[in-house]
Amino acid sequence: MKKEPVMHLQWNGRETVPLVSQMIEHTDLIEIQLAPEYNHALFEKLHPEAPRAVVETLDKTGDAELLHTVSQVNGLEDFALLVDLLRTEDASLHIVSPPTVIIEMPGGAPAAA
Repeated sequence: MKKEPVMHLQWNGRETVPLVSQMIEHTDLIEIQLAPEYNHALFEKLHPEAPRAVVETLDKTGDAELLHTVSQVNGLEDFALLVDLLRTEDASLHIVSPPTVIIEMPGGAPAAA
């Protein structure tokens, strides 16, 4: 079965979690668009040492543990439900602005920022 190159989702909390779980088998790259309001909170969580006057551009890469950090932001707690699955799948994550969580499966095409 041929995999789709990229699948796009809008973050809708807990109801998005099973969709991501299903998509893993059908694509190498999943992009989850978050509401713009999350940019500031994510930037503060991912860059706590950044000075206040800096432009808050998200650009962070990591593994499933990065998603654990994202899940500590108010309103994004349900991302924690995906951490074990993505760890098992050895997925890579990329968080970019506008706030988007990109999940890349091993062997997939590199995420475009």
